Amino acid sequence: MTITETTHSNIHLVALKGALDASTAATLAKNSVLSGNLPTVIDLSGVDFLDSSGLGALVGIARKKRAANSDTLLACLNTNVRKVFEITHAYRLFDIYDDPYTAAEELSKKISAL
Repeated sequence: MTITETTHSNIHLVALKGALDASTAATLAKNSVLSGNLPTVIDLSGVDFLDSSGLGALVGIARKKRAANSDTLLACLNTNVRKVFEITHAYRLFDIYDDPYTAAEELSKKISAL
């Protein structure tokens, strides 16, 4: 899995590419941006496979962020990833956007309103 980090509107954007599964979930969970308390948008458009370990890593990241009074939004769920979220009802746990920049803008507005 490849992890690419950028910033937009003072929000960290993390784009993932490759499989998010048992062999890569630990690497994702240990990523400094994702394990920190900075608000983050995770772009899943490049994820071609997601299993329960990968989904668990995303949920764990979101829980840690919430405990630190921060947020994690998801963007660009492709058909395969969206199916996993629908089957498991995990979509209820996240705010999901079609575009990572729109998600970053919304997150930035939310933070400014606080």
